[in-house]
Parts: sequence; C-alpha cells; structure tokens
Amino acid sequence: MKIQTKPNWKAYHSVWGSLSKLLLVVAMTGIMTQSLGQTPQQPVVNADHSVTFTVKAPGTKKMVLVLSEKKYKMQRHNDTFTYQTAPLPSEMYTYYYLSDGKEMLDPENSRVTRDIALKLNFFFVEGDVADYYIDKDVPHGRIDKVWYPSTLNGMSQRRMFVYTPPGYDADSTATYPVLYLLHGSGGDETSWADYGRACQIIENMLHQGSIKPMIVVMPNGNIEMDAAPGESPYMNKKPTGNNISSWLGKFEKLFVPEIVKYVERHYRVKADKQHRAIAGLSMGGLHTLFIALNNPDMFDFVGLFSAQTSNMLDENNIFKMERFNHNMQRFRNVLALVQDKVAPPVSLSDKMADIDIYSRLEEKLQRQFEHAPQLYYIAIGCDDFLKKMNSQYRDILDKHGYRYTYVETDGDHSWENWRKYLVDFLSNFDF
Repeated sequence: MKIQTKPNWKAYHSVWGSLSKLLLVVAMTGIMTQSLGQTPQQPVVNADHSVTFTVKAPGTKKMVLVLSEKKYKMQRHNDTFTYQTAPLPSEMYTYYYLSDGKEMLDPENSRVTRDIALKLNFFFVEGDVADYYIDKDVPHGRIDKVWYPSTLNGMSQRRMFVYTPPGYDADSTATYPVLYLLHGSGGDETSWADYGRACQIIENMLHQGSIKPMIVVMPNGNIEMDAAPGESPYMNKKPTGNNISSWLGKFEKLFVPEIVKYVERHYRVKADKQHRAIAGLSMGGLHTLFIALNNPDMFDFVGLFSAQTSNMLDENNIFKMERFNHNMQRFRNVLALVQDKVAPPVSLSDKMADIDIYSRLEEKLQRQFEHAPQLYYIAIGCDDFLKKMNSQYRDILDKHGYRYTYVETDGDHSWENWRKYLVDFLSNFDF
C-alpha cells in the first residue's frame, strides 16, 4: 500500500520567508559595507603566497612600503596606494608605511608589535615555520607580569614576564623545568613574548608533542629601565638600541641571586641543573654565555642566538674610559667653580667591580665543561655582523675539544632567525 503525503505548504512558506529575510540582511550588509568603503584586514596574503598591500591615504603624494626593513615604492590610484610582492617564504613579516616621508601604521591592520621604539604592523605567511608563531586553537598557558625585588643599578624592583604552561594551575603538585629567555640590546621583558612569539611557539610545540611543558622566564636585561616603556610607575624613559651600560657585568652578577632565586621561591620549578635552560639573542647571548660560565653548576642547556660573545669593553678599555672620565670631571669642576656651583661626580669605578664576570674566560670554560651542559647550542646567520666574533669564540671551544651544537643559517641579525633558533633549540631539549 502506497501512502502519499501532502506537502505542508504553510510550513514551507514560513521557512522560505525566514530564509528570504536572512538573505536580504546579508545582501544589505554587503551593500552597506561596500558603500562605506570598508576593506578587509590588510595586507592580503594571496594563494601563491604573494602579498598585496592596499592603503587609502587622501592627500598623500608618495607612499613607501617598508617591509622587513626594505623599501618599496607603492603605485597610486587616486587616493589609494597598492603594492604586490613576489611569493614570500613562510614567515612572520613586519612592515610600516612612509607617507610623504612620515612613518605611518596600517589603519586596516590591528596587529602591531614593537622593536625598540619603533611600532610595526605584522602578518604571517603560513605553510611552514610561521605555523609555530600563529595563535591556534590549542591549550594556552598564562603570562604573569611580575615585579620582583632588585638592587640592580640602584633600583628597588624590576619587572619580568613568567609564562606558566597549560595545566599549571590545575595540578598544584606538578613541578616543571624552566627556560630563562633573554632579549637583545634595546629590548625588554616584552620582547620574546611579543615580537619573538615565544608563547605561541611553546604552545604549538606542546600540542605537537615535540616538547614537554615548561616555565619560561623573560626578564628585562636593560639595566637603565626597570620595565618596558610606559609600563613603569617609577620612570619614563624611551628605549634605545645603545645599551652599553648593560654589557658591564651587573645584570649577569645579580641574575642568579635575584631572578633565579625569586622564580624558585614563587613557582613550582625543578630547581636543579638538569632542568634549567638559559638562552638569549645578541646582547642576551652575551648575558647567557657569561651567566652560564660563572655559574657552571646551574644550567644544563645553554643557547647562544647570534650572540655577542665578547664584552668588547675589557678591563684595559674600562681603565682608559676611567682616565678620560677623570679628566672630564676636572674640567666640570673648574667650570662649576666659575659658575659658583658644585659639579656632580661622574665615575665608572662602580662598574669595575663587575667586570670580573668577563675575565679568565678559558679558565672558567674548563670548569664549566668538566661537567659539560647536555646542550651547548650556538646559532648564527651567514650574513650576521657578529659571525666573526662567534667564529673566534668557537675557535676557543674547538681548541680545547669542548662539544657544542653549531647551526649556521641564511640571513642576518634578525628576529626571522631568532624565532627559528628558539624552535630548533627547544627541539633538542631532553628535560
């Protein structure tokens, strides 16, 4: 027996009416968006990995795109300027515009980072290494912005970032290995978390199962500032890439008693050599090298990324500076006497007590490599201006037969390399 069912036309018309209204709303939204002249988030990464930049700038005569520090003249179409790149490798790229010579961020890109004092837009070309740098739907940890007691440079406290991995708060009995991650000259405690994408790298590698959960400590190695610009209630200084005062041993000397000891009192870390790692880029590489060197029983994993392997201001140079400073002080005293004032004292003698951090290199290396770190990692780009300095340091290690891992890549002194080095360094961990 065949049963024939009549269609429910009333219900059909009801559904169709609702669907028609929805389609009308979508269509009207599209029309309104076009009429308002809104554009999608910029720039647009095309299917072939070329990138199209579009910026509206009424009244601007000339627009230049500064992409990864290289300049490109943009094509003008009335009030709109465009530029399309060739296909780009997978990476995180930074850029800004020069509008008639004046620096300008992209008004259609909400993604902004900072390099020293310069603000930059950024975007990703996915498909390879940049996949580590992207925020994904994976379990996330937490960043604590910590003020800790410090006597460094006459201060009472300084700020650092402490990243705790997913699950840290859920199990109050679990303990974790710890990585101390140090920035370069001009940077601060935000550098690795922001421009370096360290937290995204950690979480994406955790999700892959290629590393174990760890705590990551990102301190501020610029001794002239207690925190990132605009983040301190005590001082308002602009950052500069010239951090010579941070190369004179003070930060390295206080690192273990102030930073490491604070972390081990306040966080559930495995407080032994086998579960401590330290790595840094450029100036942070200098700090890393000599912190590990002067504390040979502290760190089993040491990473030097484009490292400044020499202080460059040795004891002889410091004494020359002291003599010059003494003569300048005498001149100031005479000038102040003429003006009936008292010249403030200026001296480098307080720095002399810390310069021993950099002395007796080979003697200290011998002690450090008597119980060698599990991983002593050196990485640098073939066009990096510090490559010669790194080669000279490696000659010392080779002369004594000390084992280390050496990675040489394309590129120069740049975040494009340092992020890759962090991924590779973490991949070699055996916590």
